[in-house]
Amino acid sequence: MKGMGKIAAYVSALLLLCAFGYGYTREHSLILHHAAGASRAGMIADLGLLVLAGVVLGSMFAYDVTKFIRSRAEGWILQGGVATEPVPEIQEAERIRASGAPLDAIRLLREYLQANPYELQAMARIAEIYRYDLKNDLAAALEYEELLKHKLPDDQWAWAALHLAKLYGRLNDLDKSVALLERIDNEYGHTIAGRRAKKALERMRDPEAPTVGDEAETEEKG
Repeated sequence: MKGMGKIAAYVSALLLLCAFGYGYTREHSLILHHAAGASRAGMIADLGLLVLAGVVLGSMFAYDVTKFIRSRAEGWILQGGVATEPVPEIQEAERIRASGAPLDAIRLLREYLQANPYELQAMARIAEIYRYDLKNDLAAALEYEELLKHKLPDDQWAWAALHLAKLYGRLNDLDKSVALLERIDNEYGHTIAGRRAKKALERMRDPEAPTVGDEAETEEKG
């Protein structure tokens, strides 16, 4: 559900919530005052519909919040972690990249890395540019391999490894892809990326297995 469709769904659910809330309140007031035409059955029906509309609206909101948090988590690892403050060199590289000069952006990021070898954010940005801007899966994979040599929090390591496993698959190196997915599943199964790796392995081992309930994987470009 995207764009205007999502907005329309939220507006509709909210209007129904208000309508049934008004209906319930009105019937409840009529019953309390023993007014003519008061209907206990109508009040109960409005209450039931009010609860249903609330559940629908709450479920939509919870889904979108979960999806947002998940996408931000992926974006975080693609950027090598959230910087404590803006880095001028990385901001300039992003500006150059947006202007249509990805190779110049990579050059600037590499110069920054030479002076700041532990700035993993820059390393992840280089991998991202190779993957999305230059469509160079091999170069992106090499960058992720370097990134994974560093000590990272479990969530970040697992996300980076998951992206690398996908790249191995695109490069037709299925043995490496499966081995890395198995490592993510075995050692980082407690993370979101670990659970996705497990699902990917299940699909690879049994392509005919039903995938109902599987979450679509969202790839952010940072």
